[in-house]
Amino acid sequence: MSRVWHISGANTGFGLELALKALSEGDRVIAAVRTLSKVPDSLNRDDVKILQFDLSWSQGEMNEYAKKAFAAFGQLDVLVNNAAYSYMGAIEESEDAAVKAQYDINVFAPLRLIRAVLPHLRDQGSGTIINFSSVGGLMSGPANGIYCSTKFALEGLTQALAAEIAPFGLKALVVEPGYFRTSFLSAVTSGTNIAPALDVYEGTPAHDARKAFFAYDGNQRGNPVEGVKRIWEYVADEGLLKGKEKLGKLPLGSDTGSVLRLVAKDLEHTADMYEEVWKSTDFPEGQ
Repeated sequence: MSRVWHISGANTGFGLELALKALSEGDRVIAAVRTLSKVPDSLNRDDVKILQFDLSWSQGEMNEYAKKAFAAFGQLDVLVNNAAYSYMGAIEESEDAAVKAQYDINVFAPLRLIRAVLPHLRDQGSGTIINFSSVGGLMSGPANGIYCSTKFALEGLTQALAAEIAPFGLKALVVEPGYFRTSFLSAVTSGTNIAPALDVYEGTPAHDARKAFFAYDGNQRGNPVEGVKRIWEYVADEGLLKGKEKLGKLPLGSDTGSVLRLVAKDLEHTADMYEEVWKSTDFPEGQ
């Protein structure tokens, strides 16, 4: 059965590759983009509806947009909150206005869109919401704390959302890509989305991480074409995901897999090391 995917940021990177994968499988796509003139020719086809979309819209504007999105093909089966950006720099280097803008786009925008579509999905009785997190939603790092904190927030929202909407036959998934070879880091390496450097951090992990962004850009190990295949397979129950338990997290990339295991070990070590401590803070049983 043909599905309808709504993909934000569908004109580039992961969003575009996911749109093309869905189309290749006979699905239809609502391509939500901010700038219509930047839509590639590969999306100018009858099974794609291109809608202008802005992550800065208010809740009221999102509600009106949701009506338009559902009317495009008469249904919406998979909502993909993909569009986001990274604001890099040490915590002390970060600027308040830039941090607020990062949260508005990476956290509040998908939250507003989710609120807008949920009444329609409930009426429909089916649907999957996919929120793009990151390896940075599992573990934060120097010069990446602001961006990672937005992904930590999205992880928490999605986990709660999945439990809340399950009674209505709806699902929620968080996708956790590692470093994939897209243009995601280009805004950082071009100097657009990186905080002004403080000299005091030179020679520390914060500025070493800054240099690493430049080394990673264009050399990421992750292949976005393969990454989107796994996302489609999760939804379709095909390929490598066929018959597998559909968990609430979908890690993508060897780096994410390694971090996932590292975080699990760290949590277990912390629980073991402080077992006496955390047990000591309860009331005695029966009180």
